[in-house]
Amino acid sequence: MNKESFERTKWVPIFVLAVLVIVVYKTFDNFSQITTTVSRFLWTISPLLYGTLFAYFLFLPQQKVERFFGRARFRFIARRSRGISVLIIFLMLVLVIAFLIAVIFPIIVTSILDLGVSLPLYVDGLLDYINNLHVDSFWHSLNIAGNLENISNVFVSQFFEASRLEQFARGIMEFAGGIFYAILGLVVSLYILLERDRILGFFRQLRNVFIKNVKVRERLSKYLQQVNQVLFTFIASKGLDSIINLVVVTSILLIFNVQYAFLLGLIAGVFNFIPYLGSLIAVILISLITLITEGLGRAIQIAIVLFIFQQLDANYIEPRIMRSSLKISPILVILAVIVGGAYFGIIGMFLAVPIFTVIKQILLEYMALSEEDGGA
Repeated sequence: MNKESFERTKWVPIFVLAVLVIVVYKTFDNFSQITTTVSRFLWTISPLLYGTLFAYFLFLPQQKVERFFGRARFRFIARRSRGISVLIIFLMLVLVIAFLIAVIFPIIVTSILDLGVSLPLYVDGLLDYINNLHVDSFWHSLNIAGNLENISNVFVSQFFEASRLEQFARGIMEFAGGIFYAILGLVVSLYILLERDRILGFFRQLRNVFIKNVKVRERLSKYLQQVNQVLFTFIASKGLDSIINLVVVTSILLIFNVQYAFLLGLIAGVFNFIPYLGSLIAVILISLITLITEGLGRAIQIAIVLFIFQQLDANYIEPRIMRSSLKISPILVILAVIVGGAYFGIIGMFLAVPIFTVIKQILLEYMALSEEDGGA
């Protein structure tokens, strides 16, 4: 290598590093515009995203039904086992949704409205109880009454500030659009389940056309398998575990005759999607609402029982459902939830953990392959 070629080679990494610094700077400089654009794009393709999520969740039951009909003696049924299984899953899903809309959904809506109206009264009653305690009481030293009053005033002022007619109408339209997109996503998921072999075959052909190198093709397939495993583990397993949490927590609250049991059970099921932090947040929220509506004694009982159940779920139920762990550090989970929630709201909190896990798996796989190539 001559001196001129050496100089050019030496400056290439510096040039690449400078370009990367500029790209990173411009990205953070226009980060709000980028997140807005990404959010708008995700909202546009949300039926496809919903469909993929539903397909991951429905794959296991659909596969079991398909295998059952695939062993049928009648060849007519065995050949059409996939279509029959998808139809059965769809009909069962329609029945479940109809039950939720007819029975559970009105109860939850009524609970939300009633809690919103009654919350100031509950807070006032709790403040009166604390203020009537002895002056030297431990609770007085914590200044709970003052803190609760400040939180209540801020919450009420923000609530009424946000409840302008235009914003309320926009919220209703967004909610209706979300429901419509979710229904479209359900239809898309059924087509994904029905045509998954053709869809996978199409992407394999696409990969073979654009990637001629066999080694690169194999690595890409390995990365995609890792991604698929992480998504399937998180969506299907976490979804089933969240349903178990919803049913069990709701049953516990009904046994203790706690108000808004169905709403609080829904909170437990939804927040269970967030690993490590979700269950803890749900227990705290449920205990606080029980404290306000039922009193300190009942809140302590509920907190203890829910904590015992969450430990049982984390150490026994969930590992047997999930089988293969996401293998991500609690610190990374907390970081992922904070970053996802800060820029993309509740949906970002739910999706941040599997996305971080996928990135981690790809990086580990890439480093392992690089070490193998370096050793060779």
